[in-house]
Amino acid sequence: MLPIHTIETAYHPKNKMGFLLDWIVTLKCNYDCSYCDSSGHDNSTQHPPMEKCIRMLKQMYQYVDLMMQYKQNQFKDAILNVYGGEALYHPEIEKILIETTREFELYKNTWRLKRRLTTNATATEKKWKSVCEHLEGITFSYHSQGAKKMKTLFKKNIDYVLSIKKEYDIIVCAFPRSRYWQDCINFLEYCKQNKLNARPRLLDGPLGLYNQKQLEELAPYLKDDTAISIKSEIPIDKQTRGCCGGRQLCVNRNLRDHQTMIPRDQGFEGWHCSANWFFLHGNSVNGEYYTNKDCRVKLLEQSRGSIANVDNMNEYIEKIKNLLLQNKLPTMKCVQKICKCGTCAPKSLHLKNLEPIMKIYNINSIS
Repeated sequence: MLPIHTIETAYHPKNKMGFLLDWIVTLKCNYDCSYCDSSGHDNSTQHPPMEKCIRMLKQMYQYVDLMMQYKQNQFKDAILNVYGGEALYHPEIEKILIETTREFELYKNTWRLKRRLTTNATATEKKWKSVCEHLEGITFSYHSQGAKKMKTLFKKNIDYVLSIKKEYDIIVCAFPRSRYWQDCINFLEYCKQNKLNARPRLLDGPLGLYNQKQLEELAPYLKDDTAISIKSEIPIDKQTRGCCGGRQLCVNRNLRDHQTMIPRDQGFEGWHCSANWFFLHGNSVNGEYYTNKDCRVKLLEQSRGSIANVDNMNEYIEKIKNLLLQNKLPTMKCVQKICKCGTCAPKSLHLKNLEPIMKIYNINSIS
């Protein structure tokens, strides 16, 4: 196989790259899954106050509004992904979701927004119905370590979403420990038998270690030949990574050949990446903003870390605005040997290869 020098999303309506506002509203969670570290949930912290959440919401909308001014009209779509921890665990979550509607009134005539909740869906019937009123879509996250009562509630809340014809998908965290593995497979089969939109998610980290039998059992639920291409007994994050949203990808500008997973046997350090044109991650717990939740590479400096915080985000927005007014549409230069962001943001080892890709999305050339 030729070395990969360019990665982009396959061009299909289902793969459309909008702008993802990835928003943690709390790190508290009513689950305690062993594959979820402190960056995913932390019950020792406090729920962020609603005032802080709404202040960050306003700033995120302002940032997206600026970026949308430079997008082609067909790509002026934003997704606000609300999650945690477990977002439903926040005592003010219903009020927060109402504010996501109210604050968007300023922008509804210039760009489009869909709000999604990534959740373990263990809310009571009354709360679940109320929450669903303020969302355009749900990403259900199934965890085999949950109690039987929680799993029953999970299925019941899926049924409600189906009854109101709300957009949804189901991510099944494929936990390979023998105690939980069969439950994962059983639930995937349940989804298949009931024609539910579900897919397994292979785990990163030291727990993402699958034996050959497990890969064979996963194969019927994975797209294309993903299971075949994965080697057993080697951690997934040492081998391959796909788009977190399940999008098909193309490499080396071969737009006819779509694939789900990208090998990680080569680094991405020094690559030119457009993640800043497709992502903003806000964390209401620490009040920090990042280009992307996982990679955290900064746009204006070749380093990792937060790009701003709740106290200086307005100044950061002005800094980006001034760059754009100078007709400079910058992209990042990756400082990581391994891409951790899901790989879906168009990127290339060569800036000249990234330029024609970004012209598809933006009204000006990148610099």
